[in-house]
Amino acid sequence: MKLKLNQLDILLEVAAQGSIGKAAKALNLTQPAISKTIQEMEAEIGLPILQRSSRGVTLNEYGQVLLRHARDIDRSLHQAREEIDHLLGKAMRQLRVGFTSAASYGPFTNTMIEFQARYPGVKLVAMEGRPHQILDALQNQRLDIAVLTAGTSIVQSGMYYEPLYALSNTIIAGDQHPITHTTSLKSLMNYPWLDWDEPGEHSILAQVFRRYNLPQPQNIVHCSSPWVMARMMEQADMVSMWTSVRLRFPGYNVNLRPLALREVLPATSIGVLCPNIGRLSTAGNTFLEMLRINARDWLQQSDAAEMVARV
Repeated sequence: MKLKLNQLDILLEVAAQGSIGKAAKALNLTQPAISKTIQEMEAEIGLPILQRSSRGVTLNEYGQVLLRHARDIDRSLHQAREEIDHLLGKAMRQLRVGFTSAASYGPFTNTMIEFQARYPGVKLVAMEGRPHQILDALQNQRLDIAVLTAGTSIVQSGMYYEPLYALSNTIIAGDQHPITHTTSLKSLMNYPWLDWDEPGEHSILAQVFRRYNLPQPQNIVHCSSPWVMARMMEQADMVSMWTSVRLRFPGYNVNLRPLALREVLPATSIGVLCPNIGRLSTAGNTFLEMLRINARDWLQQSDAAEMVARV
C-alpha cells in the first residue's frame, strides 16, 4: 500500500468532521478534491472505507483500521517535528551575517537591532566586506547569510538569492571640487577617481564606463573604505560613484556633494544571499523574515523614496 501523507491528513479530518463538506472547509479544499482523494485511497487498498448516510459519512471497518494507523503516523510525525525543532534550536546559539556598506543602511541595521533585542542569547557576528569577499566567506562556511550589493556573478553563483530593493547611484565629489555644473562622465575622465574594487568583473565603475563605451580613467585609486574615500575627496579633486544611501551616513554629507550627470547611472540591487535556503538555520530564517518585514516597511517611508531606484 502506497498512501501519501496528505491523503492521511484528509482521512483524519473526514473522520473527525463526519462530513466531506465540513472536512473540505476545514482543510481549505473543495468537496470534489476530498472525494477524489478518498476514491484514490480506496483504489489503492482495493476496498471501500466510507459509509454514507443522510447524516454524513462514517468510516467502515476497513476505514477504521486505516484511521488507527493514520493516527499513529500523525503522532510519530509530531514527535519527529518536536525532535527536529529541538535540534534546530541549537542553531539559535549563533548567527554570522555578512554585509556590504551600501546594504547596511535602513532595514539591515534595524533588523540587527531587533534581532539582538528579541534573541539576546544568540551570538550575533556581523562582517562587512565587498561582495566578492562576502561570497567567498559564504562558500567557505564562514558566514550563514549575507545582505549585499549583488552583481551578475553573485546572482549566478548557484546560491539562493532574494532581491529586496535597488538603490540609485550618483557621482560624488568634495564640496571644493572645481566642477559645479551639470557634467558628463567624459568630462570627468581626467580627474582622479576612487573605485570600490580593483579592475575586473567586480568593479561597478568599470561596468558603467563600458556601458557608455568609454575607456576607464587612467588615474584610479581602489579603496573599500567609505571613510577613507570621503577624507580623500574632501582634500583632493577626486570623484567616485556612490549609492544614494552613503551620504546618509553620519559625517559623510558635510563636505561631500553629488554631481549632476547627463548619463543615467545603473541602479545597485540589494539582496539576501545564502548557500541553501532549505538548510538555513532557525536563526537565519528568523533573521531573514525580520529583514523582509523591515525592508517592506522601510520602502513605504519618505526616507527610502529619495534613495530607492524604481526599476
